[in-house]
Amino acid sequence: MPIHKNVQAYYGGITGEHHRYRSWEHCYQYFHGSTPEAIAVDRDHAAIQLGFYLASWGMYRGSGFLLSTPTQSIWGSLTNSLRLGSAFLWKQEFGSSDDDSRLVPIIFEAITAVREAYRPFAPKAEYRQASDTLITKIILGTFGCLPACDRYFINGFKSNGFRYSYLNSNFY
Repeated sequence: MPIHKNVQAYYGGITGEHHRYRSWEHCYQYFHGSTPEAIAVDRDHAAIQLGFYLASWGMYRGSGFLLSTPTQSIWGSLTNSLRLGSAFLWKQEFGSSDDDSRLVPIIFEAITAVREAYRPFAPKAEYRQASDTLITKIILGTFGCLPACDRYFINGFKSNGFRYSYLNSNFY
């Protein structure tokens, strides 16, 4: 099925402005329409936007560490970590320029910042640290410059002949 038909099929199931599948749009519009300074001032609102989006995208399941950690605590750390490169990323329109590859180092700084922000809240076992799925969902919801590398995306990506093992610059 061509991609435009898949997108139409997905959006055909969305009824109303507040449908749960629209949580990404609400989250992205909040962050894209704000500045890092405004978000730092209104961290609770930012935490609610991010938390509900992540919950509706399956990130608050019982097996993950997020369920036992208040989003506000994590968001305070995230806000401070993302401030440096984020102002630049919030102003970008990704995929519209032939030289978007110049943004890869800045995007990977944001990925590292998100990973580091979550490190104090995740259990010490390496496999329980912030996953590529969590990191990419946060980057998607705030900056819109990465796909959410969850099992659905990865399966579709691989079924089209592409390789994916983990989030790195080769993937991006």
